[in-house]
Amino acid sequence: MTLDATSNTTEKPVIIGVHVNENTMRAPNPHIPWTPSEIADTARACEDAGASLMHFHGRAVDGGVDHSAATYGEIVERVRAVSNLLLAPSMANVPGYTIDERLSNLAPNQSDPKRRSDFLVVDMGCAAMDLIDATTGLFATDSRVFVNDTRTQIELLSRAGELGMTPYQTSFNVSWTRAIFAHARVRNPSSPLVIAFILGGDEFPAAHPATAAGLRAQLDLLPADLPVEWIVSAYRGNVLAAAEESIKRGGHVAIGAGDYHYEELGYPSTPDLVTEVVSIARRYGREPASPDQARRILGVDGHASS
Repeated sequence: MTLDATSNTTEKPVIIGVHVNENTMRAPNPHIPWTPSEIADTARACEDAGASLMHFHGRAVDGGVDHSAATYGEIVERVRAVSNLLLAPSMANVPGYTIDERLSNLAPNQSDPKRRSDFLVVDMGCAAMDLIDATTGLFATDSRVFVNDTRTQIELLSRAGELGMTPYQTSFNVSWTRAIFAHARVRNPSSPLVIAFILGGDEFPAAHPATAAGLRAQLDLLPADLPVEWIVSAYRGNVLAAAEESIKRGGHVAIGAGDYHYEELGYPSTPDLVTEVVSIARRYGREPASPDQARRILGVDGHASS
């Protein structure tokens, strides 16, 4: 059963995920790790603060994109040497790439225990990804489209199992969420569905607003017949109000300087943001989950399958 607002959630640990870099540059917040060693140092500090899961992107030393399997493998190996965080890296999501090309940064590493990842992040729909310029209110671009049609969703969910990865299914809006449940009823997974509800700040209108109400619109769809563990985050927006809503409803939170600079908090580091989420969780009688607890809650083991 899915937990709701009336369920006793006080004994359930909160999984805190971190989005440490995305494709974000270091101005105005300098706390964005790019190199494998910087990402590993951030991972260790985030786990110390209370995190149990990390999402990351491969980056070059100048902050540019690096989709190579070698870089992703080095990141994972360095992180695993210093922390126990569950890892949900980005695929090589380049417009026009085939599924094999999108998996080319991860698949070659899955046979190596030191370099394998726990989750395959699968975006469960299509979206116009154009951002709004915060200064002018105008769209900064007008043609960026992220395409994940139904055939792609089905194949990626299958490939996750083949690669020994747990699907980490993301949703920007209720149409994506309905697709997740439709796939699940056909696939009949043995483990809980891991769903990341990604909200959007004012610059990112493709997703539900980064508010408690924006999250509630998603939670209103949670079915009674499917086990769900949800994680809320916000791209280009402050997730803390939605984080509180998620925590009191029995869910989890992902946060990071890679998603949003948090100017209103003085440009904190991602470990600082984890500390803030831990404080909110404890107000509701919930402790941060350890990585081992997160594995059990999300149904992930050393050779995860769908």
